[in-house]
Amino acid sequence: MSIPRLAWLEIDSSAIKNNLLVIKKTVGPEAGIMAVVKANAYGHGAFGIAKIAEEAEVAMLGVSAFYEAKQLREAGIKLPILILGYTPVENTDDLVNYDITTTIKNPDVAKALVTAARRKNKVAKVWVKVDTGMHRLGLEPEQVLVFIKKLQDLPNLEIEGIFTHFADADDDAEFTKEQLASFKKVIKELETSGIKIPIKSAAASAAIFGDPDSHFNMVRPGLAMLGINRNSKTIFNNELKPALTFKTEVAQIHELKVGETVGYGRAFRVKRPSRIATLTVGYGDGFRRAPYNWGEVLIRGYRVPLAGRVSMDQAAADITDIPEDVRVGEEVVLVGKSGEEVITVEEVANKLQTSPYEVVVNLANRVTRIYK
Repeated sequence: MSIPRLAWLEIDSSAIKNNLLVIKKTVGPEAGIMAVVKANAYGHGAFGIAKIAEEAEVAMLGVSAFYEAKQLREAGIKLPILILGYTPVENTDDLVNYDITTTIKNPDVAKALVTAARRKNKVAKVWVKVDTGMHRLGLEPEQVLVFIKKLQDLPNLEIEGIFTHFADADDDAEFTKEQLASFKKVIKELETSGIKIPIKSAAASAAIFGDPDSHFNMVRPGLAMLGINRNSKTIFNNELKPALTFKTEVAQIHELKVGETVGYGRAFRVKRPSRIATLTVGYGDGFRRAPYNWGEVLIRGYRVPLAGRVSMDQAAADITDIPEDVRVGEEVVLVGKSGEEVITVEEVANKLQTSPYEVVVNLANRVTRIYK
């Protein structure tokens, strides 16, 4: 199989299915799984991950915006899809046409959905988000009951779910408890008023493993499904397996003398006779240039340092200390295992001084995704 660009991701389908089984075992039979595939499934490829999740019989998918849901529908994904983010009035006709569920907080969107659903003789499904302390999107807890009562009066509209999102489930257990208590209070107020919403959800990856009381009957794994931890200190579960390997190739090898330089700005100056390998990956692929870069890559099971600035399409590595004869076409591992050495997404995030989310989400669309 030819690879359009010699920087590619290998996605281990069995790892993702394993992770979904671990999550299912953790939350038990009462809770369904919403596989969150927003931002191109955190860089892993939304359609590919959605297909794997579909095979694993998850309950539904979660995305950020309409265009992500539309792409999945047009690619043939049949699972229920929820838009977790903001949806404007202008998208309501398409939501009904594509059978996409959305989160609403605006009565105008609800009315437009009803109009669109009545035209098609359909029922539009919606979820309501409760802002219990994240202060991003959603209704304030005291607004929820009145808003949902108004929705109940609308024809061709079904309130399928209600959810909240924790601000710091990894590190701030006390505030997470406060958020959970606020969410439970809203649910109790609704039920006291005779309103029972079928699906309730609070737990994303961290709370799935850290707070069983937050599971309700739907959980929303993103990073955990992919076997990535939120940071190097917080391990969701030791049974989770990373699904992603990021690779490239050696395109050319230079034998350089003392004083010669490598790359833009002549930033790397050779201090000893050196072998420098040109790699077919750059910041155009999501292989960060600045202010911090990967630092090292793996070739033949050896950690080798980058040499000079990362370019848009190429980078360079100093292979002088590899005892074997490295050749053009050799595989280079940017994330994953080579021999006994491993570079994890979490390690890369530490070096880049960012989060694992940003590392994988920034992997460019031009990087080929191969599912195994």
